Amino acid sequence: MARERVAVKWDHERLKRDRLAMLQAEMQRQDIGALYLTEGNHVRYLLDAQVPVGKVFVPIEGELQAFVRGRDIGYMQMAHGAAKRADLPPTEVRESDGRKDFAGELRELMASGGVAGERIGIDMMRPDLLLDLFQSGLTIVPAELTCERANSVKTQDELAMYRAIGKQYIPTLEAFRDAIEPGLTELELAAVVTGTWANVGGEDVAQLNVCTQQNTNPWRRWSTDRQVQRGDIVGIDFHGRSFGGLRGDCSDTFLAGDDPTPEQRAHYREAYEYLQAAIKLLRPGRPISDVLANQPPIPDRYREQQFNYNLAHGVGIGHSGYPHIDPRRKPIDDVLQLDQVLAVECHFGADGGPYGVKLEELIAVRDGEPEILVGLPVDARLYS
Repeated sequence: MARERVAVKWDHERLKRDRLAMLQAEMQRQDIGALYLTEGNHVRYLLDAQVPVGKVFVPIEGELQAFVRGRDIGYMQMAHGAAKRADLPPTEVRESDGRKDFAGELRELMASGGVAGERIGIDMMRPDLLLDLFQSGLTIVPAELTCERANSVKTQDELAMYRAIGKQYIPTLEAFRDAIEPGLTELELAAVVTGTWANVGGEDVAQLNVCTQQNTNPWRRWSTDRQVQRGDIVGIDFHGRSFGGLRGDCSDTFLAGDDPTPEQRAHYREAYEYLQAAIKLLRPGRPISDVLANQPPIPDRYREQQFNYNLAHGVGIGHSGYPHIDPRRKPIDDVLQLDQVLAVECHFGADGGPYGVKLEELIAVRDGEPEILVGLPVDARLYS
């Protein structure tokens, strides 16, 4: 069945200004004078445009500088308004004849940005080039945490995108639910999701796991040719990329057939009610240590599997992001921020049990209770 495409408009220039301002504010907090970013998600985040092997230099104040290959200059002038031709990508082999060394070029960038001698953050770079920078006397620090902390809080345009992404998720999950029938394989169900996501206007499928019955416990990463049997528990974990490259992250679980067992109903209810209680913990200003200390009760038989997952984690252009509220690790020394978008996840499966129930909801941290961005379709056969 054809699905209506979901659309959203955002202010391209405002989005870039807001993102740059948040990143520079985080650089100030961490005392980093500049960033040199080459990882594709970081570049897209700042330019709101996809460009192969693009690079961005970000001083602590003022405008960023974008560098692209000559073939992409025209495209970037349309998409971003300004870019320089770059023959200095760390992903390419450099020739020494007649060209300045990379460290020297980076020093010139820092001097032009008024941050000569200050610390510079690097995300990805070839080891030999990185070694050259160290040997030249530059003070190098990792850029990843700076970027993740900045982009964990969403701009007004990103929140609008995520609300629209939520509208794309509902028909996609419903199409998956409605397609479940005995005889179909996990791979065939995955194809339903992929096709529906394209029909509602999604950009692409970043990650998709479809699991049935025993493949749900422990959760199997990759879909197989296993056929659905009547009475099976059928789960999905779907990361759909959409507007501006932002990714959603949701999981849902359904029954194949109309006659759940009492055990299946009780199992689903335990998982669903845990998830709802976990969502209510996520308030702005709340310390992450406090969230973990007050994690809803988990039945002992599910604890080992559930602790393989975060209580919640950030989402954005990358697959998973700051903060990771991980029950197996020492809590992050930070608080939840207004307008963070988080995936709250649950996998209840007993060791050696015949199946597991996986549920994951997308929320925005707002004043008061979180804003539900998707609203998972609930299987009324399992929960009523």
